[in-house]
Amino acid sequence: MTTILITGTARGIGRALCEEALRRGWGLIGSVRDAEAAMALEAELGARFRALVFDVTDADAVAKAAAKLDRPVDILINNAGVIGPDRQSALDMDFDGFALTLA
Repeated sequence: MTTILITGTARGIGRALCEEALRRGWGLIGSVRDAEAAMALEAELGARFRALVFDVTDADAVAKAAAKLDRPVDILINNAGVIGPDRQSALDMDFDGFALTLA
């Protein structure tokens, strides 16, 4: 069975990707940033979904989550991200916020 790991699965595109992976019969690992979201997703998506709690910007947390994997990952979709800051014009830009969005 194909195993896919998708980051940022609590809502939006990540959640839709989870539903598609499950429809295809794949094993699914998804990341979320808090334990409450993890429990809710596991209850909603069923036994083939396993949640890992970590923030993709925290290298230590990513390493700890990776150590919990009990099977190889065939596909990785790094979907997690942040929406850019409000100030995004050529004359008034939040450069630090824009750099965070790109990261």
